[in-house]
Amino acid sequence: MTLARGGVSVRRIHMERVPVELLERIGKSLSDEDRAEMAIPSYLHANPALRWMAWRRLEVVVEALDRLAPRKETGSLALDFGCGSGVLFRDTLARYDRVVGVDLVLTAARALVSELSLENVSLHTPAEADAAVQPGSVDVLLAAEVLEHVDDLPPTLTQFKTWLKPGGRLLVSLPTENALYRLGRRLAGFSGHYHHSNAASIDEKIRAFGFTRHSLNKIPGPGPLSIYWVMEYSWSSKRA
Repeated sequence: MTLARGGVSVRRIHMERVPVELLERIGKSLSDEDRAEMAIPSYLHANPALRWMAWRRLEVVVEALDRLAPRKETGSLALDFGCGSGVLFRDTLARYDRVVGVDLVLTAARALVSELSLENVSLHTPAEADAAVQPGSVDVLLAAEVLEHVDDLPPTLTQFKTWLKPGGRLLVSLPTENALYRLGRRLAGFSGHYHHSNAASIDEKIRAFGFTRHSLNKIPGPGPLSIYWVMEYSWSSKRA
C-alpha cells in the first residue's frame, strides 16, 4: 500500500519488532535512566495507545529507510547514531549490507546483536566511531530521538557531513515537546526533565548549518496532534 505523506510517496511496510521478552531481558540489565532514554518502557507499556505511538515513530523511519535503500547494490552502509537498544538494526540490515551502531552506552545493543545473531553490525562509542567510520562512506545516517540530548550541535553535524557519501541522507526523528507530548510522558510515568530543544528548533539549526530538508512527517498528525517529527536531509553541496 502506497500513501502520500509530506509530499513524498510512502509505501506502508511491516516492521520487525524486537520480541517483548528480549526487550524485557535487556531492560533489566540497564540503569533506570538508560532504560528510559532507550524508550524501552514505552515499547513495553501496558497502555496500547502509548505503546503504538512508541513503535509508530520507528515505523515511519523504516518506511524512509525502505524508500532510500539502494537496490541490488553491495557495500551499502547505514549508521545508527544513538542506536540505544538496537531496535532498528534488523530492519536496517534488511535494506543495507552493513550497519554501524553508535552510542555512549552499548550494553543493550550488544545484547540484542548477540541474541538475534545479527551479522554485519559493528558497535562503537562516539569517540571510537571517529576512527572506525571512513569519511564519505555512509549511505544513510539515522539519528532517532537523540539530537535533543546534544548540547552543542554543530560538531555533531560536522561529523555527520563528513561521514555521509555525496547524495547520502540524514534521517532524524525528534519530539515536539508540545502539550500532547508532555501529557503522554506523564501518562507513561516519566518524571525526568524535559529536553532543552525540540523538533522545530533543532530542524532550524540543521538547515541553518547547511543541510537541505527533503521531507517532514508529523506523527501522528498535524498541528497540536504532532508529537514527533521525522525528517530527511541531505548535505547541500553549495555549502561544502
